[in-house]
Amino acid sequence: MWIPALCYHRIEVPPSSAAGDTNFVRPDTFAGQMDWLARMGYTGVTIRRILAWQRGEQTLPARPVAITFDDAYESVVTHALPCLATHGWPCTVYAVSAYLGDRNRWDPAAPPARLLDGAALRALLQAGHDVGAHTRHHRRVRGLDGVTAHEELAGSREDLEQALGAPCESVAFPYGSHDRLTVQRTREAGFAGAVTLKRRAIRRRSDPLRLGRMSVGGPLSLTHFALKFAKLQLTPSLV
Repeated sequence: MWIPALCYHRIEVPPSSAAGDTNFVRPDTFAGQMDWLARMGYTGVTIRRILAWQRGEQTLPARPVAITFDDAYESVVTHALPCLATHGWPCTVYAVSAYLGDRNRWDPAAPPARLLDGAALRALLQAGHDVGAHTRHHRRVRGLDGVTAHEELAGSREDLEQALGAPCESVAFPYGSHDRLTVQRTREAGFAGAVTLKRRAIRRRSDPLRLGRMSVGGPLSLTHFALKFAKLQLTPSLV
C-alpha cells in the first residue's frame, strides 16, 4: 500500500499582493481537490493513524490519504474543516507552539493571519483530528546548534502537550528542511514521527521520521493537481 500525504497552509482567497503565493489555496479549489479524491475512492486519515499502522497497531482503509496543514491558521477551521466534514475525513494540523492564537510572525513579508489558539486545537482533537508540532518558532532545525534544536523540537512538543492535555506524537519540519542529524534530534526530542516536504508516498517500511508529503498551493488547476498526485506512486519511497 502507498499512502499520499498532502501539505496545505492557508485555505483562503489570497490578497492581490499574494496572488501567486503558494501558501494559499482558495476554498473552492480546496473543495474541488477533496471532491476529486473522494471520487477516486480515497479516505482521509491522520498522520497519527498512519504511524500506528506502520507499527502494526491499526489498519487503514483501502485507499488512505493524509490531509495536513502546516502553521495552524484559523482558515483551517473556517474553510477547510467544513469541506472535510462533508466527507467525514479527519486532518492533521501542525502548530508553531510559541505563537498559538497569535499571527505568523516568522515571515514579516507574508500577509498576516491569525493562528489557532490552544482551545481551538483542543477542539480539533476532540473532533477526531490530530495536532502535531511545527517547532516552537518556525525555525529551520537543520544547522541549529544542539541546545537550540532541542528547544525548538522538544520545547514545541512540551508546549503543545501542556496546551492540549494530550500527547504530541509528530512534527512537521519547517520548510521541510532536515538532515540525518535533524532526524536524530527529532527522535531524541520524543517524537514518534516527522513529516517532510519530499514528494514521495508513505509505505509501511518508510522511515517514520522522514515521511513524505506533496505540497499543494498557489493557482493550481485540478488537472495539474491530479497529475502531481498521480506521480506520487511512481516516486520511490524512503525506507
